[in-house]
Amino acid sequence: MDLIKCPICGEMYSPSYRHCPFCEEEDRPRKAARRGHHVSEKKRTHSARGPITAVLLVVLVVMSWYLFGDRFMEKVKENRRNEVETVDPAPIDPTPVDPAPVDPTPDDPAPVDPTPDDPTPDEPAPPVVEPEPEPATPTVDPASLSMKTNVGSLQKDVNGRYDCTIKASESIKLIVKGTDAAVSWSSADSSIVTVGADGLLKPAKVGTTTVTASVGGATLECIVRVK
Repeated sequence: MDLIKCPICGEMYSPSYRHCPFCEEEDRPRKAARRGHHVSEKKRTHSARGPITAVLLVVLVVMSWYLFGDRFMEKVKENRRNEVETVDPAPIDPTPVDPAPVDPTPDDPAPVDPTPDDPTPDEPAPPVVEPEPEPATPTVDPASLSMKTNVGSLQKDVNGRYDCTIKASESIKLIVKGTDAAVSWSSADSSIVTVGADGLLKPAKVGTTTVTASVGGATLECIVRVK
């Protein structure tokens, strides 16, 4: 039997085949691959429809609420008002209640003795307690006062104010010299430095403020610089 040579692949095949069987075997994987590719694309297309549909539904709901939300809320409020108005009030008994009988005869008041009680002459009058006088605040001569720290003396500026420079990590105590009276301390800006009742300075942050000492009507000022 004469064989036919395929002009494409060069293989010999029987004349009983209409086409070269070797070429058809090579084309089958390609066709299968192409069919699988189309199937996977269709699957991907079908799998993407769900999320897209959900997104469209959400957008539709948001747009509907944006356009008709006010009308819907007004309708709900109107229905509630109608429900409240349609509630029947509790029935009122038309029969008036008879008040309790009042005795027209007033009670006789107890007799009042017009003669006041005379004080017993034998009882002594209570002693009068006089309040103790408040201790007078001692007057201090400002010229006799001075200020220093527990680590050294302080300098004065032309306005008579003392000047003190400390670090943010230090704690220095101010001391008023020249009096034994109690001293009151205050800070103009406690966010920069605070001062205790004993004159102890506690820096809080970098800055400059004024600390005042008051004693016997006199005041001393100290400029505190925190670096």
